[in-house]
Amino acid sequence: MKVLFLTLVLGLVCSSQEIPAEPHHSQISGEWRTHYIASSNTDKTGENGPFNVYLRSIKFNDKGDSLVFHFFVKNNGECTESSVSGRRIANNVYVAEYAGANEFHFILVSDDGLIVNTENVDDEGNRTRLIGLLGKEDEVDDHDLERFLEEVRKLGIPEENIVDFTKGDGCQAQ
Repeated sequence: MKVLFLTLVLGLVCSSQEIPAEPHHSQISGEWRTHYIASSNTDKTGENGPFNVYLRSIKFNDKGDSLVFHFFVKNNGECTESSVSGRRIANNVYVAEYAGANEFHFILVSDDGLIVNTENVDDEGNRTRLIGLLGKEDEVDDHDLERFLEEVRKLGIPEENIVDFTKGDGCQAQ
């Protein structure tokens, strides 16, 4: 009986490790900038793609169960301001409607680095895995970048599918 109980406990512990522990929403709420985005479908993150986004902030409500992303999308060379609201559906699992249905979670890698891991299902039913490295500073910390690359590899996304936003986004003045 003890062996059965121990097996059950170990199974629960292992299964719960797929989604990282939820950082407190106060650690995430604030100003952020897009540094890198990797995608299993480069049409989504390439020029004029819906996820070629220049993030400005993530704001949570006081309870931490809903949030708003504020960002710019560059389409045909023009920056357009946008925002998307999301809500928490489980521990560190959020959903939002933008270019389809999105489910995502956060990995806080440092005080100035945040990874957002997203699965998008567009209106045609196509699934795309996206992972973004966000920062509070213009400079990218080497540790944060290495952790991002580790997550990209875990998802099986080729490194050539990474879009670099650190060289200036063309939407700085907005």
